[in-house]
Amino acid sequence: MTANEAGQSLQKQKSDTLKDIERMEVGGLMQEAIARFLQYISVERRYSQKTLAAYQQDLVAFQSFIETSGGGDLKQIAYQDVRLYLAYLNEQAYAKTSIRRKLSSLRSFFTYCLSQGWIETNPMELVQYQVKKKTLPQFFYEQELTQLFDALYKREDDAAWRDRMLLEVLYATGMRVSELSELSLDRLNLEVQLIRVLGKGNKERIVPLGDSATQAIRDYLTHLRPKIDSKKSQYLLLTDKGAQMTPRQIRTRLNSLVQEQAMNLKIYPHKLRHSFATHLLNKGADLRTVQELLGHANLSSTQIYTHVTKDQLRSQYLKAHPRAKQAKQDK
Repeated sequence: MTANEAGQSLQKQKSDTLKDIERMEVGGLMQEAIARFLQYISVERRYSQKTLAAYQQDLVAFQSFIETSGGGDLKQIAYQDVRLYLAYLNEQAYAKTSIRRKLSSLRSFFTYCLSQGWIETNPMELVQYQVKKKTLPQFFYEQELTQLFDALYKREDDAAWRDRMLLEVLYATGMRVSELSELSLDRLNLEVQLIRVLGKGNKERIVPLGDSATQAIRDYLTHLRPKIDSKKSQYLLLTDKGAQMTPRQIRTRLNSLVQEQAMNLKIYPHKLRHSFATHLLNKGADLRTVQELLGHANLSSTQIYTHVTKDQLRSQYLKAHPRAKQAKQDK
C-alpha cells in the first residue's frame, strides 16, 4: 500500500467513525459525550490524528475509572470524583507531566460538556495540580554547532548529503521532528527559500530557510535522493530503502552523528529547536516573530527562551555599562 492509499484509507476510517458519532444521541452516558467531543475537536478544531488519539486515551481511562467506581452518568460526576482519580494516578506513580496532561484533557472535555448543556456544573472548576517549575530548555552554543557542521561537511560519503540536510533544516527552521518527517516536496519553495510547515492542530505556518539549508536540500535532492527514491515518495526525508523517515529514525540518526564525531554532546531534535529560538533572540529577533516561526499558539510558550538569554544579557551589561565596570573594580 502506498503512502497516498494509506492516507486515504485512514481518512475514510475517520470519516466513517464521525458518521457513526453523528447518529448518537447524548444522554447521561459519558461514552456518548466523549464521542461527540472527539468529533468536535476533529472536525471543528481540526486537531491532528495524534492529538485526537491522546485525548481519546485520556478520556477513556477516566471513563473506565468512573465506571469501575460504580458511576457512569455524566451529570453525576462531581469534583470529588476527579480528586479520587487524581489520587489514583498518584498511587499508580504516573509522571507529574502525564497527570497534568490527563487533567488538561478532562478540563477541555468538561468545558465542552458545560457549553453544550449536558452538565450543570464543571467538576474540574476547583481542581488544581501543582507541577514543579519548568526547567529551562537546553540548547547548543553556536561554536558547538559550528564544530558539528564542520565535521559533517568534511565527509564525502553519500549519506552525508542527507545528514547535512537533516541538521541544516532542523536548525534553520526550528521545526519539530514530526513536522520534518511529514514534510512533503510540494511544501518546499527553494526559489524563494520558504517552507510551508504543517504543525500542531493542522495549522500551517510559513518558515524561511536561509542559504545554507536551501543549498543542503538542493544537494540532497541532486546527489542522494535519485538513488534511494525507488517508491517515488512524496516526502522529503527518506531512508536508504526509499521509505518515509520516521521521527524515531531521525532521532536515532542525530545521536549517531554526534557519536561518529566523538563529540561529548547530547543531541535530540528539540535541542536544535531550542537552539534555533535562543540564537534568534540572542541576535535581537522579536519575541512575536520567534513565536510565529516556532508555531506556538501562546506567547507564554515562547517566553521561556527569554530566561535562557538572561545570562548573556547580564554578561553584555557588565561589559558595556560604565557603572557596572566601576562596581567590579571597587570590589
